[in-house]
Amino acid sequence: MENLRNEMVRVLEALQEIDGVEVNAQTKTIYITYGTVRSLDFKFIWSNDHFIGYALDHEGESSQALVSLWSSLEAIQFAAAYQTLIMLRAGRKYTGL
Repeated sequence: MENLRNEMVRVLEALQEIDGVEVNAQTKTIYITYGTVRSLDFKFIWSNDHFIGYALDHEGESSQALVSLWSSLEAIQFAAAYQTLIMLRAGRKYTGL
């Protein structure tokens, strides 16, 4: 399970390549944040054999569980979805197509 967790952490850490995204990976907790109020921040907690993801409000309070990541592929799917949310967030400047 440690190998799976490490693989998933590496995938989620790759989100740091997006301008403004910060990933803070601790032993069994990962925080993913973006530097605006109008975007989703997440906290993932390792639970025996998978990550449980919670949205964080602007005060850092957790929602109920929103997502579970059971495999590296699911971590990749989450990373792609998060990138899309950042690209489509409210309050951004229109750059055209």
